[in-house]
Amino acid sequence: MRRTRTWTISLPPELSRLAQQLADAEHRTKSELIREALRCYFDQRGRPPTTAAAERLARVGELADFYRRRHAPRQPDEAQLRRQFRGVRRLHEQLRHLTE
Repeated sequence: MRRTRTWTISLPPELSRLAQQLADAEHRTKSELIREALRCYFDQRGRPPTTAAAERLARVGELADFYRRRHAPRQPDEAQLRRQFRGVRRLHEQLRHLTE
């Protein structure tokens, strides 16, 4: 028996874009992001979900935290930094020519 329910929701384009960016930045799925948002909402309203649901939501949060700690963003190596700075230097030169 399936323990989750699937919802189809609609969001304004800007809210959808921001939610996707946040999910990507925090290395989690949109579903995890929405579950976290609902947990916060219930906490603020003072109406917690049922005990069983709260336990499952807490477990999902623990797993998401574990994943984020395990898959933390890596620091760029020297070659990556050099490529990035080259791009910044080129952009700076282009902008300087536009202002002269």
